[in-house]
Parts: sequence; C-alpha cells; structure tokens
Amino acid sequence: MSEQKRKISATSDTFVHYLFATPGNEHLLLSFVNAVQEDAGRPPVKATQVLNPFNPKTFITDKRSIIDIKAVAKDDRYFVIEFQVISHEAFLSRALYYWARAYIAQMKQGDDYDKLLPVVVMIVACFLLCEDLEKLRNTFLIMAEDVPGFVLTEDLQFHIIELVKEKIDRLQRMNSPLRPWLEFFFFGDKKDEEEMRVLLQKGSSAVNEAYDLYLKFNQDEEMRQLEEARQQYLHDYNTEIKHAEIKGEARGKVKGEIEREAIAVLRTLTKRFSAVPQQIEEKIRNIADLERLEKLADYAYDCESIEEFGKALK
Repeated sequence: MSEQKRKISATSDTFVHYLFATPGNEHLLLSFVNAVQEDAGRPPVKATQVLNPFNPKTFITDKRSIIDIKAVAKDDRYFVIEFQVISHEAFLSRALYYWARAYIAQMKQGDDYDKLLPVVVMIVACFLLCEDLEKLRNTFLIMAEDVPGFVLTEDLQFHIIELVKEKIDRLQRMNSPLRPWLEFFFFGDKKDEEEMRVLLQKGSSAVNEAYDLYLKFNQDEEMRQLEEARQQYLHDYNTEIKHAEIKGEARGKVKGEIEREAIAVLRTLTKRFSAVPQQIEEKIRNIADLERLEKLADYAYDCESIEEFGKALK
C-alpha cells in the first residue's frame, strides 16, 4: 500500500464486519468476546456463531452497524457487538432496541418464558458516553437503586468501551487480554507497522492475526472501494433522511419507515432461522404497505419455520 493512501480505521464497521463476520474468522471473534468477558469478570465463551456473515455484495446498503452472534458457554447466550464511530442522540435507545429484538427473537410460539436467555451487548464507542466514569470499560446491569449490589436480572448486560483519546491513557492500567485488542483498534491507523508489532508483541496470536488481516484489508483495493462506497451510501442516505425531515416530506418519511420495517423483518428471520432465501428477501423488500410489513414483523416472531413464513407472503 502506498504511503499516500490513508489507512482505513480499524474501528470502521466495514473492517469490523470483515474481521469478525467473515466465515473462518470465528476464533478471532471468540478471542475478542472472551477478552471482554474476562476483563468484566464474566465466564468465558466456548464457541461463537455469526448469524449475519459478512457479504460484500449486500454490505454497502446494510444500514446496520452491529454483529449478531450466538455464543455458547455453560448455557446459550446471545451477544450483540457494535462498533460506533459517530455519536447521536438516539444511540443508547437504539442499542436497547436491538437488545430487545435479540431477546424476544429467542421465543417461538408456545415457548415458556424460561426459554429466554441473557443477551449481552458489547459496545465499542469512539466517543464519550460515560464521561463521569473512571474506567475505560464499564458493565451495566439492572440493579436496585437503594441496594446497588442487588442485581434484579442478568438477562440484560451491557459492556461499554469508550475508545477515545480522553480515556486511552487508562489502557496502561488494564491488565487483561482486552488491552492489546483495544490498542489494536485505537492505534491501528495511527502507528506504523513496526510500532504496532512492538505494541502487540505481548498480545495473543489472535490479536496479531487480526492486525495482519487489517494490513491485508488496507492493501486490498476491492475492500477499500467497498469502504468508500459504504461511507458514500450512508452519507447519501442520512442526507436524504435529513432533507426529508427538514422539508416535511411525508412520502419520504413513509418510504424510510417501510425500508426500516422490511429490514427489521429480515433481521428477525435471520436471527431465528440463520438464513433467509433470496426469493423471500426480495418479496419482503418489494412490499410497499407499511401496515402489512408491521404484521409480518410480528409474524416473524411467531412462525415455526421459514417455510411457514414464506407461505404467508403468497
């Protein structure tokens, strides 16, 4: 890669998906998840399965920036991992929404509530979220207001990592496998290869392999073009939404709601049945009736199989 080309950030959602959601990279995802788990004093995970594998052909227009994971420990647990570069007012509300979606998606019609298992959200934020908290990584649970040590339930768990310059010096105080992972993500595009090799020399083989893939990613013209195309698409999409809101274009808002609801249906089906046949996906994306999509979103939680859902589309 020529020196003139700026390195793509290691926290860009294109690279993160390429790194963790590409088939064959499950061991890298497992290493990162367990690094967060260990730093938080949580039990390790035995294996991971990505529910929405990285697909360059559809990634550009996928407005999600999360990786949905099913991880297996002593019991099944769902993990939602998100790297968020830019702050916005509704960020935490959206994170709670995705937790709720993942939590509810475990239930099938007729299941008992005891089938529900914890959903763990891991957020790497490149902006300050918890300025008043000293630590770089913080864990959040539902606890009693008057007795902070009393945890009502561990079904909702948030691990928030603030990967920002205001807190990056606190990495020096971190003595866990998470430290080299965070050094990689923060300094990957800021230091040269020699400096990074020295920085990561005490890290696991998985972290060093991740850095090798990062260098490969930056040298791959197709991947660089994918990142550029994705950023352009997101910019155009966000600009269109903003203009529609400013102008009060009701039609544009409805179109956006339809598109978001169609994606919500597809996300639910993917979480429940691992994959959605292309024919069904195309039918869902071609539906222009918001009310029908909302009903299908509910049915996606209740149907017993993807075939049963497909019949409802006819």
